[in-house]
Amino acid sequence: MSKINFLTIAVILLLLLNAGTLVVMFRWHDNRPGGARDGGEGPAAYIIQALKLDAQQQEQFAQLRGEHQHLARAVHEEDKRLHDAYFSLLKTDHPNRAQVDSLSNLIAAEEKLFSKATFEHFEKLRALCRPDQKILFDATIDEIAHRMGPPPPQGPGRPPR
Repeated sequence: MSKINFLTIAVILLLLLNAGTLVVMFRWHDNRPGGARDGGEGPAAYIIQALKLDAQQQEQFAQLRGEHQHLARAVHEEDKRLHDAYFSLLKTDHPNRAQVDSLSNLIAAEEKLFSKATFEHFEKLRALCRPDQKILFDATIDEIAHRMGPPPPQGPGRPPR
């Protein structure tokens, strides 16, 4: 194979690889919460539109959302701290099993706390709704929860949380 043929094939392969990367990036962007499928406005805008919240309900929802986001940040920070401590135990040949169990239980307790807080957040949101909106809420709660959930894990090798 001549040098020119080799270089031509290499350039074509690189162009195809770049095009494939762009397609994957745009498809991922369209499927994540807050991406193009939401009109770029995120889960709050979707909830307001899906439930047809009036101005007063939107103010109440903004307060609920702020409280929930504050709690979510605190839980996320604690979860990260606990996971860092948990995986740092692997830096020894004989990890302390009592510490492993203790940290594992603390991580599970944080997950439980967040799940319960999210449930209560949605419960409060539903309580804001009029009877006609409750029907919309019931029909869209799965999609709402999906959009408000955490983004998908990024990259290989990230420990599951």
